[in-house]
Amino acid sequence: MPKLDISPYPDTPTARTELAEFLTRQLPPQNGHDWEQRLRFWWDENPAAAANAERGRWVHTEGRLVAYGGSIPALHAWQDQPCQVLYATTFCVDDQFPKAAAMIFLQQREVAAHHMITHSTPSPRVQEALLKLGACVQQTVTRHFFPAGLASRLHGHSWWPALPADKRVVTDPAEVTAIARPYQRADRIEKWITPEYLRWFCSAPTRKHHFLGLVDGAGVLSSYLLVTPRLVRGLRSWDVLESFSTNEDRSELYALIGILVKEPGLLPGGAVLVTAGTFPDDLTWAPTPALFSRNQHVCHFFLFPEALREAPKHTIMAEGDLGL
Repeated sequence: MPKLDISPYPDTPTARTELAEFLTRQLPPQNGHDWEQRLRFWWDENPAAAANAERGRWVHTEGRLVAYGGSIPALHAWQDQPCQVLYATTFCVDDQFPKAAAMIFLQQREVAAHHMITHSTPSPRVQEALLKLGACVQQTVTRHFFPAGLASRLHGHSWWPALPADKRVVTDPAEVTAIARPYQRADRIEKWITPEYLRWFCSAPTRKHHFLGLVDGAGVLSSYLLVTPRLVRGLRSWDVLESFSTNEDRSELYALIGILVKEPGLLPGGAVLVTAGTFPDDLTWAPTPALFSRNQHVCHFFLFPEALREAPKHTIMAEGDLGL
């Protein structure tokens, strides 16, 4: 068996071409989005990438690329400060070299000594390996279902609070000039939010993301929803992937989802349902007048540096590489 050599992926133009060609052979692009475009989105356009050079690991044998495990830089907040994290992505191995997969995976321990790593893989084998590495796992969300448009008049229509008089609704993140605060709470790990992040996330090439936010007269954002279109038993729906508010009583957040429920045509294509999934420690949608709720299985795994292992973590659907 030829020797396998693992090394950090160096994102040079030559390396980028080699990697894109390898991924195209192993995982042919779908829906017209080629690998060069996705790599540009992850690393050239991503506002978190400039401060974090980690791009993953690759394995060669006799000068030929046979395996790659990728990383997408991201920013989270902890105790009022941003911290660099990674979204694991694109674990791709030539079937002739199964040992290369183990080599890449074992190096996750080294990377996780310095960065929190989020995995959203559905692969049972990868999930089992992550658990052996000591990953924390969250695999259940409660999804709340709200009838939208005309149907909303039949259930909970009057519950939603009014929009604040001093704020306006925007659907384009380009209108956001600043964030009132880049996190919701300082006592837990959660996403660090910037206008650049919002614009980047909403430009993802592989899944459509829409933005609905509240800004003041200067364009300062205090609350928002990120949603994606989804079919629920053939019915068009808006699925809330991420909700954020610096407003302590959540009234702005409820006003936002209320306006989406009442006027789903605010976003292109419209919908007859609005859905929102939350993890067990997130009670954001518990008081709302959902038509019904049900538990669903998801795949969120986290590797933490030792210094963060005991820190509280606020988990949302829009973490990991899904949709990126």
